[in-house]
Amino acid sequence: MKFRASFLYSITAITMFAAGCSKDDDNTTPADSPAVITTTVPAANTTYINGSILQVRGNVTDNNGLSTARVEIKNNATNAILYQQNQSTGNVTYYDLNWDWTVTGITSATNATVKITVTDRYNNQVTKDIPVILID
Repeated sequence: MKFRASFLYSITAITMFAAGCSKDDDNTTPADSPAVITTTVPAANTTYINGSILQVRGNVTDNNGLSTARVEIKNNATNAILYQQNQSTGNVTYYDLNWDWTVTGITSATNATVKITVTDRYNNQVTKDIPVILID
């Protein structure tokens, strides 16, 4: 009787261990909640003059883990890219945005857009556009 109980405990333990170590054959991408981009600066339609620093601050959250964050400042009239930077975020679900651009090369009032693009590890992208005004 003692042997039978010990045998049953052993079989139960092995079965539970094997079930806990089983390989997950489900290779589907988990449900995606779009990334949320929250910015504190710049505020929409803020004016920046040559030589001033245009700061981009805020954070991003994504349930699938972020892989990259990008900022691009573009002249709306010509589509010329005035500044851009890409950053690898690692595989994190929260990331702080922290970019600075010294405004240069502006010769007249210019409507521009600060575009933030984030990509998660499954290549899902979310963007946020913030209009700004650049002056000489």
